[in-house]
Amino acid sequence: MKLQALRFLTDKKMVLETERLILRGWENKDLEPFYQMSSDLVVMEHYPALLTKEDSERFVAKMKIHFEEFGYGLWILEIKNTKEWVGYTGFLNVSFTAPFTPAVEIGWRLNSSFWNRGYATEAAFVCLNYGFERFGFSKIVSFTSVLNTRSESVMKKIGLKKIGSFYHPNLPIKHRLSEHVLYQITSSEWNEQNVFLTDIF
Repeated sequence: MKLQALRFLTDKKMVLETERLILRGWENKDLEPFYQMSSDLVVMEHYPALLTKEDSERFVAKMKIHFEEFGYGLWILEIKNTKEWVGYTGFLNVSFTAPFTPAVEIGWRLNSSFWNRGYATEAAFVCLNYGFERFGFSKIVSFTSVLNTRSESVMKKIGLKKIGSFYHPNLPIKHRLSEHVLYQITSSEWNEQNVFLTDIF
């Protein structure tokens, strides 16, 4: 796999590319497919609630602001050859206080019709490289419910290591999704091991 290709568009928005995917910023046309994905019971199994149309509108607006303020966020994923809408992958600043914060997290959410094709791993790998190279992150974390083994598998594939677990402060302690696994990779760890990760797809 080619590690990364970058293009600067005329409006200065960054587009990341992999062999199969384009990672781009949010546009108004993304609201409907995002809403459809985020109201899907299968996709949202490990999230506390489905998103309404209004929730989705607020989320899209938040993403646009996040990109404007920090230069990074959750990129929309498209199939390069067909322009099919896949989901998102990218970075967010962790919004709650925990022993491992402040921190930047890497996350993903894909339409279930595109699961089991390696897209989340492929996109997340490129995002990690971009985060360390472009933004100089010292570490990147990722976390999910202990029940979400599918997402945890992606964390392992892109080189993150499990460093512990915690109970999400925004959920009741007895909520079925409260307990989370916590993974992390530092910039030095990334530099040491990324050469060995290019054949994982």
